[in-house]
Amino acid sequence: MGLGRSGIATAKYLVSLGANVLLSEAEETPEKAQKAKSLRALGVRVEFGKPTDEVATFGEFIVTSPGIKPDHEIFQRAKQLGKEVISDVELAYRETRVPIIAITGTNGKSTTTALISHILEKSGRVAPACGNIGNPVLDQLERRPDYLVIETSSYQLHYCKNFAPYIGVWLNLTPDHLDWHGSLDEYVKDKRKLFTNQRADQYSVLNMDDAIVAATPGRSEIFPFSASTELNAAVQGAFMKDGYLAYRIGGRTRLVCHQSELQILGQHNLENALAAISVCAVIGVEPNEIEMYLKEFAGLEHRLEYVATINGVKYYNDSKATNTDSAIKALESFPADKVVLIAGGKDKGTALGDFVHSVKSHAAAVILIGEAKERFENALKEGGVENIYPVNSLEEAVDLGGKLNLGPVLLSPACASFDMFKDFEDRGRVFKDIVRSRLEKVAPSK
Repeated sequence: MGLGRSGIATAKYLVSLGANVLLSEAEETPEKAQKAKSLRALGVRVEFGKPTDEVATFGEFIVTSPGIKPDHEIFQRAKQLGKEVISDVELAYRETRVPIIAITGTNGKSTTTALISHILEKSGRVAPACGNIGNPVLDQLERRPDYLVIETSSYQLHYCKNFAPYIGVWLNLTPDHLDWHGSLDEYVKDKRKLFTNQRADQYSVLNMDDAIVAATPGRSEIFPFSASTELNAAVQGAFMKDGYLAYRIGGRTRLVCHQSELQILGQHNLENALAAISVCAVIGVEPNEIEMYLKEFAGLEHRLEYVATINGVKYYNDSKATNTDSAIKALESFPADKVVLIAGGKDKGTALGDFVHSVKSHAAAVILIGEAKERFENALKEGGVENIYPVNSLEEAVDLGGKLNLGPVLLSPACASFDMFKDFEDRGRVFKDIVRSRLEKVAPSK
């Protein structure tokens, strides 16, 4: 179900094993029609439009795109027939004996996944970053990796039954995707599926600064991390010590590096780095390698990504911030400066109280775009925020941010992108293109 990246990878993988595969996709576009043509050449049946009953009756099981809601009528029909509906992550787990490192959390998953993969691969291991980060996990099995480092969304976990990673990492939890899950309790339940089937010889890397995460039950060995406390001296884990990132394992404490030596900004990235350190400590990466490769990691595109400086104004692309909690973390990453925030887009309808409070503390001005701008403007005004500028396009927002000259210009929308852009990546690239086009018109500033 679904002709996205994971659906295509799943179809190709199953066909390579000799399976008969039917792929169902609701929307037909020229791009998808071309992808369907390639799949048909491999022997995959591809159907467009509303799924027929055959989709439920055709196969032994259904592998679904994680974005499709569990109340879909085809899934209900399949379950009546006693058939499983699973995610590609669950299928990959059943198909390989490669140790899996799975990372989940409301925010920070992609950065932490990429960071763990970076350190492991630089230290000589084959450990591709895959899953929800954009590289389908089933595409990686042919590489025969040493580890699979899988970014795992709550959607994917919902459709998991037996999944039990060697190391499960849970970064944080804030309310998100509640329209999909139905309630916060169901969202938490799906996140905890990461640990449900783990054994005593496996590991849970848990954020002790998040009460819900810290209270996760399980049978695996816990390797905690905390950015706010050193942890008990008798406990193994990763923590901050006098401004240094550190970890304790086998009764020995090691300092990794000072937080000022990291290239990734913000308190939330300290948590991401501590989680990555935890995984590497469990696996047995040499301490000097953890330090060296952690310090050289520059972060991911669209995540607090520095773009350029124009006439003394710095521009940062944080288009990946598709919810208010991500935007708050971005704002808090500039303790020395008040920023000009560009926010708005496709409204998720989440509460704005904490976001407004953070904007009031960290932003000199707010420029609003997209469908959400009216609700955001009203909430910001009610919260006492001044200097609010609704505009009609991202181009206007970039130009106005430079003209205001009140601080770094930060695109951190706190909203989805689908009202104006294909996805958050498209939004971020358009932002960067606009900034760079402006840079070409002036002498670059140092």
